[in-house]
Amino acid sequence: MTRAAVRARGPGLARLIRDLLPYAGLLGVIVFFALSSEYFLDLRNFERLVTDSATLMLVAFGMTMVILLGEIDLSVGAVVSLLAVILAQIMEAGAGWPVAVAAVLALGILIGALNGALTVLGDIPSFIVTLGVMAIATGLAYVFTCAISVAIMSEPFLVLFYDARALGLPVPLLIVAVTFLACLFFLDRTVAGRELFAIGANAAAARLSGVPVRRRKVMVFAIMGGLVAMAALLSAARLGSGAPASVPALTLDAIAAVIIGGASLFGGRASLLRTLMGAALIAVLNNGMVLMNVNIDLQYVVKGIIILLAVVLERLASGGRS
Repeated sequence: MTRAAVRARGPGLARLIRDLLPYAGLLGVIVFFALSSEYFLDLRNFERLVTDSATLMLVAFGMTMVILLGEIDLSVGAVVSLLAVILAQIMEAGAGWPVAVAAVLALGILIGALNGALTVLGDIPSFIVTLGVMAIATGLAYVFTCAISVAIMSEPFLVLFYDARALGLPVPLLIVAVTFLACLFFLDRTVAGRELFAIGANAAAARLSGVPVRRRKVMVFAIMGGLVAMAALLSAARLGSGAPASVPALTLDAIAAVIIGGASLFGGRASLLRTLMGAALIAVLNNGMVLMNVNIDLQYVVKGIIILLAVVLERLASGGRS
């Protein structure tokens, strides 16, 4: 075997491992926790796992499109908490839950569009923009509540977004399924969706080809905001309240799901299906570690190791090229 062939074989093997990681990893953690905990395969635990993971999956779908552009959104966890607080306070003020839901969805899209506009028009790295928005959202959530959770007393809202079933399936699962199919159709079957791959691969070349790069970036951040708002609805229904810092690990978990799915942090490559598998892996990992009473700090260590492994595989698969 020639030296060139050996060099080519390395990235090829890493690429294969990277592409199989979300599937093999998910199967591996399922088998491990099934053997380690008698409660893991319990039907009630499975239902809780499905409903609890819906928030993560919605945010991970949006994060996939953001990272596909070579951008990042660090504000999602803080914004979910802020929107859940606002939702609870609107209902506490006497407004019906449909009004509160509509207001939160509109506000989420507005925040996302603002992230995109500041990134594009201000020519500021999205890392910095969303880091600032994260700080603002976190502060506002505490200011609005005085660090006290706001209970949601609307039974119809709690039932619809957490306990209700349709077609024999939990509503949160159906929301995730519909959202996944809609995002998949957008990325694979629309001109705007396909343009995101071109922008992520080479924004300058895409611009010269007539792709409205700035509009597409603002659009993607707005979509991200809408998905974050939907996640806030499910999170608030699951907890029965709006609370500051209610989802402290959400941003890390969403980014981890996308990276485990083989996306390039430099943009141009991402797979929504592999993101789904990555999010499922993280969700199962969270659920299993809780069942086994793993220390919360150690849980972060485990997920950090998985993220680093996925990043190393991605870099090896690309031959070290950015």
